[in-house]
Amino acid sequence: MPKIYRIDLANNEIKKESIQSRNQLELYAGRALSSKIIADEVPPETDPLDSENKLIFATGFLSGTFAPNSGRISIGAKSPLTQGIKESNVGGRAPSILAKHDVRALILEKMAEEWKVIHVSEKGIKILQANDLAELDNYELAERLIAKYGKNVGAFTIGSAGNRLFLNASIASIDMQGYPSRHAGRGGLGAVMGSKKVKAIVLEPPKQNKIKYYNQSEFKNYAVPWFKELNESKRVFSKYGTAIGVSGMSETHGLPTQNFRRGSFKDVEKISGDALHDFLEENKGKFSVACSPGCAIRCSNIVYNKDGKHITSSLEYETIAMNGSNLMINDIEKIAWIDHYSDDIGIDSIECGNTIAMYMEAGDIEWGDADAVIELLKGIKENKQKSLDLGLGCYRLGKKLGIKRIPQVKKQGFPGYDPRSYKGMGITYYTSPMGADHTAGPAIINRKAYSDKEYNASNPWDPKYKVLLSKELQIFIMILDSMGLCYFVGPSFEVTKTLSHLL
Repeated sequence: MPKIYRIDLANNEIKKESIQSRNQLELYAGRALSSKIIADEVPPETDPLDSENKLIFATGFLSGTFAPNSGRISIGAKSPLTQGIKESNVGGRAPSILAKHDVRALILEKMAEEWKVIHVSEKGIKILQANDLAELDNYELAERLIAKYGKNVGAFTIGSAGNRLFLNASIASIDMQGYPSRHAGRGGLGAVMGSKKVKAIVLEPPKQNKIKYYNQSEFKNYAVPWFKELNESKRVFSKYGTAIGVSGMSETHGLPTQNFRRGSFKDVEKISGDALHDFLEENKGKFSVACSPGCAIRCSNIVYNKDGKHITSSLEYETIAMNGSNLMINDIEKIAWIDHYSDDIGIDSIECGNTIAMYMEAGDIEWGDADAVIELLKGIKENKQKSLDLGLGCYRLGKKLGIKRIPQVKKQGFPGYDPRSYKGMGITYYTSPMGADHTAGPAIINRKAYSDKEYNASNPWDPKYKVLLSKELQIFIMILDSMGLCYFVGPSFEVTKTLSHLL
C-alpha cells in the first residue's frame, strides 16, 4: 500500500505512515489529499510562512502507472498569496518517480534552521545539508543536482523568489530534458518551501516500479487504447502547443490586453501559435515535446535562439498572454526570455505578468517595453527594491502604487482569460476557494462537462448555463487532480468512465 512520509524539518525526523484498507485517507489522493490534510491539520489563522503551515506533495491514484498523462502532482499548502487552501499542479520527471516509490505524499512540517535537500532513493528518504546550494537559481541548481545525483533524477526546486519569500514564488520541476521549466506557479507555494528552508527535493528513480496492479493486463487493455485516442485527437496541440489559443482568444475578445482593458490585441499575429511555431522552426527548436513520462498529447516545446542557446521550455499560452498582450509586448523571443528569467528566479509567470502591469499602470515602465521587464526580473537577484516589490503580487503592489485597476480574486491575479467575455471562467474565478485560477474549472469555448447537456458552450459571452458549467467542471477537475492526470485529457463525465475501469 502507498505510504505517507511526514518530514519534521525542525528535528530532522521522518515518520512513515501506511495507507491501509479502510484507513480514513484511503479514498484521498492528489489535490483531495493535500487539501484534506491542510483543512484537518493547519489552523485557519496560521501565517502561511510560519512553522504551523505544511507543504504537501501528493501523487494521484494513477500517478506512475501506464495510464496516459498521469505524470502530474498536486502541491498544497495554505497560500501566502490568497491566505486560503491552495493546490498548484505540475508535471516533469519528479511526480512519476515519487509515485513509483509507492509514495502517496510527502508532508513537510515545521522549519529547518539551515538550508536542506530532501533526498528520495531506494535507500529511503534523507534530510541533507544544502547551504552550498542556497543562493543558486533554478537552472544552475538543476545542473548541480543532475551532476551529483545522476542524469535521470527528478527534482522540485526553488530559486531567488522562493528564498526571498515572494508571495508569488513558484516551485520548479525538472523536465524530461533536464531543464527546471515546469512550475507549480499559482499561490506562492515556493515561498512556503523557502520558509521551511528546503531548497530542493531530489528523487532518484527506483530500479523497479513499486506500484502494484490488481490486474496489469486488464489495466493496459484500457490504458493503451486511451493513449492512442488522446494522441490522435489532440494532434493540433502537439504541433502548436497551448499557444494555439492566442489567436482564438483574441478573436473572441478573451485575450488580456493592456491590463485587461481589452480582450483583443492588434499585434496578435506576432505572438500567436503560428508565430511561435515559425520561430521554433527557424531556430531549430522542438515541438511535440512531452512534459512528463507517458504524455500522449505532447503540447510542450523547447525554444532556442538563433545561436542555438536554450531559452525556455515550454512557452505556453498563459505566459504569452500575461507577459505578451497583457503588457503590450509583441516580440515572441523576448516573451520567451521573460519566461526564462521567471523560471530561473522561480516566480509564477501569470502573477508576474499581472504584477508588472501594475508598474506599467503607474507609468514606471512603458507599455510594451520588454527590455525593461527583463531588467526588472534580473534585478531580483541584485536585491533592487523595485524588483523585490514584484514579490508582493499584483494586488498588494497595485495597492502600494495607488492603482485602482487590479484584476484579481482573493488577491491572486487573473490568468489569461478575460472574464467579461468568458462568463463561465469568470464564475470559476469568483467561486473557486483558490481565487482566480483557470485550472480550477476551465470553462473555455465549446467545453462541456457532460456531452449531452446544453451549456450554450459555443457562446462564452452568454451567461446562460455558465454557473452550472463552471460548477460541474470544478468537480471533474478535482477528480483529475486526484488521479494525478493532466486536465487536457478532458474534465468530463465521459472521461470518468475510463477512469473507473483503470481504478
